[in-house]
Amino acid sequence: MGIKSRGFKAARNAAVSGAAVLGLVLGATGTAQAAVDDQNRIVSDGIEVVVTQEDTNIHGVPALGGSPFNREFFHNGRGTVNLIGEDAADAEGTVFQFGYQFAWAGSIDGSIGVSYSTPQLEAEVGVPMPVPEATLTVTDILPQGHAELELSPAPGIEELVVSEVEFDGDFNTAQFSNVHGTASGVIGSVQVRPFVRAITANGDNVTTYGKPWTV
Repeated sequence: MGIKSRGFKAARNAAVSGAAVLGLVLGATGTAQAAVDDQNRIVSDGIEVVVTQEDTNIHGVPALGGSPFNREFFHNGRGTVNLIGEDAADAEGTVFQFGYQFAWAGSIDGSIGVSYSTPQLEAEVGVPMPVPEATLTVTDILPQGHAELELSPAPGIEELVVSEVEFDGDFNTAQFSNVHGTASGVIGSVQVRPFVRAITANGDNVTTYGKPWTV
């Protein structure tokens, strides 16, 4: 499902719920010595809301098929939301969004799509001795997600929300591992700018926009 626009609209085309997203896990695990690329913050009802992008790398690759109107890229990095304050641990209903702004010079029936996989692990099946009562099951081996938007023939900028998940508490993070983007029917290069956004339960929101990458 896509949208057509010459303006600057949000496309919530792939809402992802649960713990796993974008080739990795949304959860309460941090990484030391990460390179902070972008950070922004607001105060909402006395709680400071901080969103961060770390270790961002968007790598353009030659498009398969060799068409001069196609582009491809891979994205690796991390997005984090921290809530800071006396009541932050009790916060509920914060929305975590990840996506991109795309800019293009022109297109011929063009579109841009973003794909990702979400491996998941659940406890279910018996494990051999010495722990006969332990269980382990692997489910949803690399299930696929996809978000897409359609491009106007004229130059334009659009925002694509790739994933959206609601969480409770004061922390959430997502590791982006080889998120795959493809553009078809484009004239010239495509600029890609990743973003991470937090929307609090009362509707306040804060977004961090990364630098633009040209592919």
